[in-house]
Amino acid sequence: MVEVTKNSPKILMLPKDSVWQSSSCNWQSLFIRENFLSLGHTAWQGFITQGQGIVVCHLAVEDTRSINWSLDLVEYEAHFLNELEVAIYLQLLNLKDREIALLINKVHNYDPETELILLIKKDNSIYLNLIQNLAISPAECYQQVQKRQSEFQLDRFTPKRNL
Repeated sequence: MVEVTKNSPKILMLPKDSVWQSSSCNWQSLFIRENFLSLGHTAWQGFITQGQGIVVCHLAVEDTRSINWSLDLVEYEAHFLNELEVAIYLQLLNLKDREIALLINKVHNYDPETELILLIKKDNSIYLNLIQNLAISPAECYQQVQKRQSEFQLDRFTPKRNL
């Protein structure tokens, strides 16, 4: 995971395996857990239509500590950015060129069939996650959401182009 705040970018690395994903003290992992099918759907839909890229989520949450992640509906907007759009988006976030190059390399080399790259934007911070060792692949997420459309608000998946 990479955490970047507007004034002072810094990179935080989490354990390489997916142990952190079950940690209850990490709000990002709780958000991912509760929204994984729709995030996987967005990732696979983006990949099959645009190629390699990332899922970007904008959260409308003031205090993540007050949320019961299993019960509360958390508003967010998710869209997919292809590899070329990712570079532009990361520049707009004022990341250093070296950091952008590292992240673009990760986007270029991840396996969209077994991995998912997720950027969560909340307030002036961003959190970048490479999610691996998935129990459900992005393609399976896509299929499940398509079969159960009434359970999901598919308008969340409409690509938003305002970077």
